Amino acid sequence: MKRDLKRMGAASYDLLIIGGGISGACIAWDAALRGLRVALVDKADFGGATTAATSKLIHGGLRYLKNLEFGLVRESLRERRLMEIIVPHMVYPIPFLIPTYKRSSNNRPMIWSAMMLYDMLSFDKSRLEDADKRLPRHRRLSRDEVTTLEPGVTREGLTGGAIYYDCQNVNPERFCLAFILSAAAKGADVANHTEVVELTRQGSRITGAAVQDRITGDKVTISAKFIINASGPWADMVAGLLGQGAEKKIRRSKGIHLITRPISRDHAVVLRAPTGRHFFTVPWRGHALIGTTDTEYYGDPDEVAVTEEDMDALLEETNASYAGANLTRDDVLYSYAGLRPIVDDQTEGVYDASRRYEVCDHAREDGIEGMFTVIGGKYTTSRCLAEKVVDNVLQKLGQSAPACATDRTPVVGGNTGNISAFLEERRRSNPHGLGSEALGPLVQDYGSELDRVVGLIDRDASLAEPVAPGRREIMAQVAWAAREEMAVTLGDLLLRRTGMATLGDPGRECVDRCAAVLGRELGWDEERREKEIEDFYRALPVKKGP
Repeated sequence: MKRDLKRMGAASYDLLIIGGGISGACIAWDAALRGLRVALVDKADFGGATTAATSKLIHGGLRYLKNLEFGLVRESLRERRLMEIIVPHMVYPIPFLIPTYKRSSNNRPMIWSAMMLYDMLSFDKSRLEDADKRLPRHRRLSRDEVTTLEPGVTREGLTGGAIYYDCQNVNPERFCLAFILSAAAKGADVANHTEVVELTRQGSRITGAAVQDRITGDKVTISAKFIINASGPWADMVAGLLGQGAEKKIRRSKGIHLITRPISRDHAVVLRAPTGRHFFTVPWRGHALIGTTDTEYYGDPDEVAVTEEDMDALLEETNASYAGANLTRDDVLYSYAGLRPIVDDQTEGVYDASRRYEVCDHAREDGIEGMFTVIGGKYTTSRCLAEKVVDNVLQKLGQSAPACATDRTPVVGGNTGNISAFLEERRRSNPHGLGSEALGPLVQDYGSELDRVVGLIDRDASLAEPVAPGRREIMAQVAWAAREEMAVTLGDLLLRRTGMATLGDPGRECVDRCAAVLGRELGWDEERREKEIEDFYRALPVKKGP
């Protein structure tokens, strides 16, 4: 996958997608798979904003049952099963424990009824060839069973609980990248760090967009018959480029997450804050992932961040909701914030707002042909959203094309078959002596592309070395990110291609070595390399290591 804006400026496309988060990535893949000539740009990195700020789950949305959004829950549960099929190396079942309490909305009759309905709506969850991916039905627990499984839960008023299953997506940034890579493999042209600065038009029809390379400053105009604005929290701003009156009003909900020392054992635990809001503590890479919050945000989307007040409030809620937590600020290794674009304006707060999506046709709403703005939706349902959007684009273009095949076509890396058997076979045939500690995460990150990644070692034995003593990541991943995954900044590599920095500062030795190899691949001079290191540390939202 090569970044070539000059070539994109000289080409002509059926479809230009603005935004390389999960929605834009899925739209690009679907459209390319159906034979459309596709371009996609993102002003930052692929999957670097809202997509990176999730709870790292592929789930049905149990809490939406309270709002009677049965259609949304069913759609999410169906898509959860499909994601297990098409992205098998990145989506895994995970048990959730939900404690029940006296005089609470989390009481036994309420939770057990919800569990039965959730199981009914996910009636097809076991229709999977890979038995490891099949999710069991829920199981009711006594008070003693709950405290035996998870001794840290608050015991005051505890009456029992239940275990149910959803799925975990360990690395949503790489998950999103898999769809980008799949679109590129089918002929799409993509570019990160490329900002749309103007929408070009002839009369009342959009003809493309002027874009600026945020790395070099170069500008080109990309011509396209149709544009999809899938820029998430920036969607109203991009729509505003159409001119006066074309702004699409959206609400922005801010959610934060904290990475801390582990506080539960083997289960994700559903917590209920004193305010009544539900959130999770999820086991993740040997740590606890805690979140999310849900508060309305009115500032500049580019400036969203975890504040001191945000962190203190979530720590306080966690300690109040989970007696065994006892977390302090010193336990926080990493934190992140993101914005959810919401179209629902019928609720006072954003927590109860629907996560439905909306597709705005600017021909109908503003009299300007050639652009849709896509707002809202859930990470889990992005594939389904893309299918509907591409169907509508084809109708607009008056083109016939094959029916959507994304519900049964594995993404790049997804041709593994049974993932456990795939991993075991790679452990047996491992030609480069990589330890099991490294191979497991490598399979999770690259799936069936693993052989190509480690194949770089055949041509350069130094790429088998770890990025730093004691780390599982190897130098081949750095080279692969530069050559095949369009990593053009140090942050792209450390945060989104490998996740080395998403448990906190990976250490200066690791950062320096990665910068050296990435710089060699991309032709950086010493000044650029030092700037990349400074920029990375300036943006890292954690205490810096030695």
